[in-house]
Parts: sequence; structure tokens; C-alpha cells
Amino acid sequence: MEHDMLRRFGCALCALAFALTALPTAAFAQQPEEQAAVQQSLSATDVREMQQADAAVTALTESEQYQEMDTDARKDAALAQLDTLAAKGLVEKDSIYTDEENGMVSFRYPCGVLGGILLTEPEDETLDEENAETETASSDPALSLRLPPDLGAEMQASRAALLRRTENQAVEKFGTAVIYYAFDNTINSSRFPYYAYMQGFWSALGLETKINIHVTVADLKKMGNYNVSVLSAHGSYYTYSYGKFLKRTRTEPIMLLTEESTFGKDLRYGFDLLAHRVIKVNGMYCVTSDFFRNAYKGGKLSNTIVYSETCEFLGVDDAIDPSMANALLAGGARAVVGYVNNVYTVYSRSMLWDTVNHLILGQPIEQAVAHAKDTYGENDLVWYTSQGGQRPHAAAAYTMLLGDASAQLTVHESASAFSEQQKAA
Repeated sequence: MEHDMLRRFGCALCALAFALTALPTAAFAQQPEEQAAVQQSLSATDVREMQQADAAVTALTESEQYQEMDTDARKDAALAQLDTLAAKGLVEKDSIYTDEENGMVSFRYPCGVLGGILLTEPEDETLDEENAETETASSDPALSLRLPPDLGAEMQASRAALLRRTENQAVEKFGTAVIYYAFDNTINSSRFPYYAYMQGFWSALGLETKINIHVTVADLKKMGNYNVSVLSAHGSYYTYSYGKFLKRTRTEPIMLLTEESTFGKDLRYGFDLLAHRVIKVNGMYCVTSDFFRNAYKGGKLSNTIVYSETCEFLGVDDAIDPSMANALLAGGARAVVGYVNNVYTVYSRSMLWDTVNHLILGQPIEQAVAHAKDTYGENDLVWYTSQGGQRPHAAAAYTMLLGDASAQLTVHESASAFSEQQKAA
């Protein structure tokens, strides 16, 4: 009997030892996906607690004092606020993580949803740093009737060429496009009038274009309804910690929206929030690459070309990160164009204008992007210096094309004929 007890005790010890050897990859370093899978839906209590935390976060980030702080002071204020929320049980204390490189403090709500506080404003760089906005067209009531003046001679030429094609002839609708505009709320916006102009111009040429100025998480699941989907939003990188005992971190690109978190929307987006496909930053939603991968399962983007103006969409500091593009391509997107690094706003918008104009002319996406680069420069620093800029930002932003380089719009016969005329000329 005693021998049997000793044998059973020894077996138990062996089993315990074996279990302990598995802990570093299991309990000690639980993967983010495993954490998200613990809870499948948000309760009303979960949402109420998150809304309390969000109200405190936005009260801080939207305050005049916070706006006037430098990055170090913002970090201290953010950490102090999160410590207060953690003491109330609204934030998990051990989840608070400061990513100074990307200007973000991340945290986790008790229900498992991820949140963050921006320490720096999203990159919004213009030509002249002493004059934060070089664009004056927003004050021009006649903007809808003419091309904005700073878009350059080449834009004027491409516009004239496109207009000549449609002289004295009816224009057939040959495709659809959408601009998901999430840079700002459009009120007193210096950039929005340019997008309004592009919308009208492309629509008049047969590419029926819509602008979504209240972009929601739900809206981003409808990109497959369009031949061209333009993502005009701020981007950043988000780093968060995970694991109970052995802490690890994960960093991924995010696209920031202006959609504010509400009780109803938290419930509606519950599955995406818990799966970390949607994250709340400054009390507003943003999406990850996994969001697009999940939204477009089964090739729902099979007839769509995606053009993203989002900073850092394809990487930062010249470290290429194709995860956003790969997720869209996995969903069937024909081609994806995006930027590595933070991009000057005027350069990005000009590249978009020229690229879509040449898609309308019947050119494949590779040729259309190449024409835009020939016109405005291989990267935004080439453009910046050509415009007389004296203080360029550190890393040049440049476009990358992933997917089918031959993808093009299905244009009507008059467009194809015009394109051939252009080639012959």
C-alpha cells in the first residue's frame, strides 16, 4: 500500500513537472487570439464600464490643457488618468503599456477589449511647417467649378484631356468608386473641398463616385460594392502587451476613424472588439488588418481596386509591413496601393488624383501609378524639394502596389479609343 502511494505521488510530480514546462507558451504567454476567444460577446455591464472609461479618456484628450501639452506631459497625464481608471476597476492595471516610438499608451478593459490614448497628433504634414495649412481652396465658393490651384500644371493637362474626351457626347457610367473620408469632420476643412471636386469630376466622366464623410466600422465592410475604394484616413501603429506572467508585446498597423464609441455601437461591434479586430483609441474606433481579413472572407472584394492614403499603411521607418494589403488581397481585392511611412498630404492627394484619372483613361493600375510618380516624384521628398520645401521630414513616403499590376477599370469604348489616341500622340 505504501509503495503504491509513493508510486502515485511520483507520477503526480512528473505530471506537474510536465505541465510546468508547458506554461511559458500556454498560461504565461497566452496569445492575443486566445485571450480574445475567452469571451464571445459583450454584456451590457461590460459596455457601461467601457463607456465610463471612454468618457474619462475623451475628457482628457479633448481638453485644451492636453492639446497644449508636449508629448512627455501628455504621457504623464495619460498614465495618471489610466491609473485612476484602474483603481476604479475600469482598466486592467497590468495592461497599461507606453509605446513612445509610435506615440501611444495602450490598455485593456476588464472585458478584454483593447484601448489606447494618442500622445501625438496623427501625422498631417504639409509643405510649409511654419504655415500649417498651405491650402486655401476651402474658402473659394467656386471650387466646384474649377480645379484647385495647387494641383499643378500636369493635373490641369490631364483634366483638359479627360474633358476633351467627353465633348459633345453623352457619358456612360462604367464603374463606381467610393472615398472613405475620415481625416476630419469636414467643418472648416482645408482638404475636404479637393475630395468633393474629385468626386464631381470623376462622376462626370462615368466613374460614379461617392464620398462617405461619416465613416463607420460597418461602412468599411461594404468596400466590395465599388470598383475603386479610396481609404482617406489617418494611420498609426498600435502596440499592446499580453500574457499573465510572461509579458509580451504585439505591434500592428491601424486605421483611425472619427466614429465615436457609443453604448449601442460597442454592443454592435462586440465580436470585432473582443477579437481585437477593432480597437478604441481616444474613445473612437479604429480597425486592424484582421478586421479586413475577417470582413471579406470568401473573396468579397473580387472586383475592387483599393487605394489607401493612410500614413504607415504599408510600414514605417522603411520597414515594409504588407499585413493591411495582404488582408485585403486575401479578401479578393484585385490590387492595393498604399504608402510606406508618413506622407505629405498634398503629395498623397495629387498621386490619388492622377492615378484614378489614368484608370479612367483605361490604363492598368501599374501604369497609372507610374504616371503619377513620373508627374509628382518617386516619393514625397522629391515632390517636397521641387516645391521649395526647406525642412523635409525624416523618411520619404512612397507608394507600393500589391496584387494584380494589370488590374484596370472596365471602361466604355470612347474611353478606350481616347486612351489609344493618347498612346499614339
